[in-house]
Amino acid sequence: MTRVYLDPTALILASAGPNQGDGHVAPGAAEAVAHLVDAGFEVIVLGPAATQPLRQLDSAVGCEPSLPEHLDGDAWFLTGEPYSPFGRPRGGTTVLVGPRRPVGKIPLPRFDLETRDMAAAAMEILTRQAMA
Repeated sequence: MTRVYLDPTALILASAGPNQGDGHVAPGAAEAVAHLVDAGFEVIVLGPAATQPLRQLDSAVGCEPSLPEHLDGDAWFLTGEPYSPFGRPRGGTTVLVGPRRPVGKIPLPRFDLETRDMAAAAMEILTRQAMA
């Protein structure tokens, strides 16, 4: 079974103000995760998945405290941050989810794919698995 590891930064939009809570699941993200689960992927959220926004996800979504050091060749790691707190795994396919970052003096880390949101990331995963 193909595993998809999700850094919560790929799923959650930060709140606009300091007194507005932890943020919320990005529009379409819960549905995208549900499509991956329905297609037979093992979806795993990294870190404390018990936070309020992540309770909206499908009950079949698993939770692990950290990312394995080495991923299987068919595994996926999705993050919303170029410098994820979970580090960069060896193996698998890495995906940066979210708007493109502006080019600065120091180049951002390279990812195998970049997508605009979780729905686009799920579509890319499903398409690549179907074509394999």
